Amino acid sequence: MIDLLRRHRLVAILRAGDTSRFTEVASVLYASGVRLLEATLTTPGAAASITAIRGALPEDALVGAGSVRLPSDVDTAVDAGAGFLVTPTVSPAVLERARERGVPVLAGAFTPTEIDQAWHLGAAAVKVFPVREAGGPAFVKAVRAPLPDVPLVPTGGVELSDVDAYLGAGAVAVAAASPLLGDALTGGSLDALSTRATRFVTAATG
Repeated sequence: MIDLLRRHRLVAILRAGDTSRFTEVASVLYASGVRLLEATLTTPGAAASITAIRGALPEDALVGAGSVRLPSDVDTAVDAGAGFLVTPTVSPAVLERARERGVPVLAGAFTPTEIDQAWHLGAAAVKVFPVREAGGPAFVKAVRAPLPDVPLVPTGGVELSDVDAYLGAGAVAVAAASPLLGDALTGGSLDALSTRATRFVTAATG
C-alpha cells in the first residue's frame, strides 16, 4: 500500500447520496491516470459498488472502502473486494480486524497524538483529517518534524492548488473528494471530471 501511495500520490474519494454513477466515474478517473480509489461506506450500496468498480477496471487499479468505523465494516468491505480501508478516526478494533483480514488501513487522525497512535497500532499510513481545519500544509510540515517515519495522507478540503504544497511539506500522497470529483457523481460533466482528474494527477506525480 505504501509503495502505491508513493508511486501515485493521489487517492480519489467517491462519496454521494447514491452509487448510480460510481462505476462510470471510476472509469473516467482511471482513464485520467488515477489508480487509487475509495468508495465510502456512508453511501448506500457502496459495498456492491466496490465489487462493480473492481470488475470494471484493470488489475492495476486499487479500490478501497472509506468511512470504515466498525469491525463489521471491515468484513463488509473486504468481502466486497476492497483492497484497502480508510477510517475517519483511530479505532484499535478496526485496525485489529483489518490485520486479521490482511488488508491495509489508512487510519484517520487529527492530532499528533492520534497520528502516532494510529501508526503504532499498525496503520499503513495515516490520513490527516480534516487537514484544512488542522492547519493545511504548515500543519503537515510541523507534524513531520517529530514524526518523520509516519507516512501522512492529507485529506479534507485538498484543492488542486494545494497538492504541491502538501507534497512539499512531506506528505506521501493526498486524497481528494469534492475538489476532484466536483458534481460528476450527481450528473455533472464527465469531460470536466476528466480534465480535473488529469490536472490532479499531473500535480501529484509531477
